[in-house]
Amino acid sequence: MKAVFLSLALVCFFFGHGQVGFVLKGKKNVKLPFLFVHNLVVIPVQVNGYRMNFLLDTGVKETMIFGETLKSIDSAVFVNKFQGLGRSEGLDGYLSINNQVTIADVYEDLDQPIYILQNAHIDISTRIGIEVNGIMGSRFFENYPVEMDFQKHRITLYHKDSQPKGLAKMQSLPIDILNSRPYVSVAFKQGNEAIDGRVLIDMGNRMLIPSKLNNFDIKPPFIEDYIGQGFNGEIYGKRNRIRSLELGPFTMNYPLVAYPELSSLQHATFVSERIGSIGNELLRRFKVVFDYPNKMVYLHKNKDFDRFYYLNMSGLEIIHDGIKYEKEEIPVVLQKDGGTEVRMGNSVQYRFVLRNMYKIATVRAGSPAALAGLMPDDKVLRINGRSASSFSLESIHNLFKTEEGKEMRFRITRGDHTIDFKFVLKDPLPFNSN
Repeated sequence: MKAVFLSLALVCFFFGHGQVGFVLKGKKNVKLPFLFVHNLVVIPVQVNGYRMNFLLDTGVKETMIFGETLKSIDSAVFVNKFQGLGRSEGLDGYLSINNQVTIADVYEDLDQPIYILQNAHIDISTRIGIEVNGIMGSRFFENYPVEMDFQKHRITLYHKDSQPKGLAKMQSLPIDILNSRPYVSVAFKQGNEAIDGRVLIDMGNRMLIPSKLNNFDIKPPFIEDYIGQGFNGEIYGKRNRIRSLELGPFTMNYPLVAYPELSSLQHATFVSERIGSIGNELLRRFKVVFDYPNKMVYLHKNKDFDRFYYLNMSGLEIIHDGIKYEKEEIPVVLQKDGGTEVRMGNSVQYRFVLRNMYKIATVRAGSPAALAGLMPDDKVLRINGRSASSFSLESIHNLFKTEEGKEMRFRITRGDHTIDFKFVLKDPLPFNSN
């Protein structure tokens, strides 16, 4: 990688000329499938001819690549430090220019600036179980209407002279585009208290910011919890349920809310009147059309609108811990005339397949898993009698949100010891109608 350090004025010169942003080639609208994992949207992207997976996030302005993917970048021209939520000091990054970014062969940006995060401790891949090479921010949305269908896991890109089907039946809400990010007005109620303000539409988060809410007390019951990952490292804080959240004419009852601790907010900057963020746990309940050029967002309820806001009732944060070869038995079967299969006694043959491995990253204090004795760094061997490697990470996360009172059985290794544990799922944040 060439590291040529220029002045900020020269960088601005590069950005001041030529085509800006994505261009939708051809005359047809484009449908793009996406993966929806752990409430995150992941799309396939080509950068300078290299195929990658990018997290799509309206809460981020820049396009970023994590340091492991440096081979796709040819020229770094400016050093920058990224600040955001988290306890640490932020990330060092290089700015690379003149990158060719293509999506679905027809959505193309031939001169996209990309930041390379050198010392990235943003650990997305191990926490969702699939490889993520970077983050695609606001540039994806800036020039065309973008429809997000969370039921069909499909994005539709519309030409400026075309209109999404059914748009007239959708609820339109004005948005402010500030520093290339979308903000919308909301109101929420906690007991008899009502607070309104604007929130960032952030497809990676869902939180209110207590430092921005005057005289606001977090009502019990609440829990201390790991909330997520920011540019500045891990984010911890509190969670509870509020009575309701109103977005335009839509009312969401008893949503879960996260409140980052003050030490996780110290390096972040916020726009005036911002009280927090809404993310994909809420957006997934709608078909959404982002129209940045006209500063509008359109919403239509889908079948998940009344879906309960489930919390991880185990207290475990399970992450990907590499892969291993695992021997799998296959019965020896002969195919006879007429299609009848005959098994040859107890004869078997073997094949070796790559399987995921998992470990425990964090255990919430006072949770069922903590009370049972499970600990961070325990290696997970079996879950409910099945090999842990037979699960996807997403299916493990979903197990913890199934039903209160469900028994969970874990077999783990801790050092040289194999240990079995049992616990029962319990919602630490039951309804509070006050």
